Amino acid sequence: MELWLPLGLAILALGLGTLWRREVRAGRRIGRQAQLDLEVLDGQLSRLAGELERVGPALAASGEMLLAVDRDLGLKFASPAAVGRFGEPEGPVSLFGYSQNLELEQLARDAFETDSPDGLERIIRIEDRPFQARAVRAGREVGLALTDVAELQRLARARQDFIANLSHELNTPLTSLRLLVDTLLSKAGQDRQLASQLANKMLVEVEALHLMTQEMLDLAAIESGQQVVRLVKVPLLELAEETVDRLRDQSGRKELVVDIQVGSGLMILADREQAGRALLNVLHNAVKFSPTGGRIELRGRQASPEELVVLTVADTGPGIPPEELGRIFERFYRVRGSAPSPGTGLGLAIAHHILRAHAGRIWAENRPAPEKGAIFHLGFQPA
Repeated sequence: MELWLPLGLAILALGLGTLWRREVRAGRRIGRQAQLDLEVLDGQLSRLAGELERVGPALAASGEMLLAVDRDLGLKFASPAAVGRFGEPEGPVSLFGYSQNLELEQLARDAFETDSPDGLERIIRIEDRPFQARAVRAGREVGLALTDVAELQRLARARQDFIANLSHELNTPLTSLRLLVDTLLSKAGQDRQLASQLANKMLVEVEALHLMTQEMLDLAAIESGQQVVRLVKVPLLELAEETVDRLRDQSGRKELVVDIQVGSGLMILADREQAGRALLNVLHNAVKFSPTGGRIELRGRQASPEELVVLTVADTGPGIPPEELGRIFERFYRVRGSAPSPGTGLGLAIAHHILRAHAGRIWAENRPAPEKGAIFHLGFQPA
């Protein structure tokens, strides 16, 4: 018995030693494998960091909001544009918790269920602005791209208005010409005096079509930057007086009082011909919409040497509906509900582009109640 005890202990110790050595060797193998795995992971992280470093500037420059979510709709990535809109994610957060938008969450949810490789596209609204949203599934995640399309929709509406108004503006003189020609070809047209009157009316309509065509060409040249602007020192008072004089016959027929109060020392840096045309277009509108016996005021001011020199044209017409003020400088745009009036509908659009080409601006407002009338401000760079 005494002999077996030491022998059993020896065998037990030998077994434990063997097991220990095996565990040590296994631990070393695991350690080496873990080291290799860490090196591989470190390499992958380094490559990922390099990719992010290269892609980062592109993401920062992109105006699109890019998001990525997992199967549980947890946010995995937000681009700088998305962070600018929704803020910095604070820890793990769901797509809805981050964006507070149910439409966006539903789009991501539907993208996980679709089999289309092209993903899904929808128009969704975020803070009352329309966004073109696209969702594409990639493995266990869905990528979302959101593009602000408010400006595109505005341009689409402007295009529709442009086509509608252009059709109207062309139809009016063409219809008149057709009626005048029919009358001229009839028996009544054999009267020489009537024929002369009809011919003169036809000439007026042809000139209106020519003016419309010319203004459209001029506007296209201005918008494309093809029209050269030659900036020189121009006395604002002289520009105002010359323009008022060009419309003296029209204002006289309506017995309008035109009051000019512009300091002789106010000088602007402008292309004299183009600046005069911009002012002429604004002043022509003031004459057209002012009632008989009304008043038009031209005022010049400059708050400080560093600010724009502003010429204000105020009339006593019906004014502009507040909701229309932002669109009156669009091509062919007409104030809704206003009575039809002669003209191409391009005058204010041309004035707007001329002022922009001068590094200035033009804007409009209404006279404060209870007065009626519109006020246009033309801001030029000081000379």
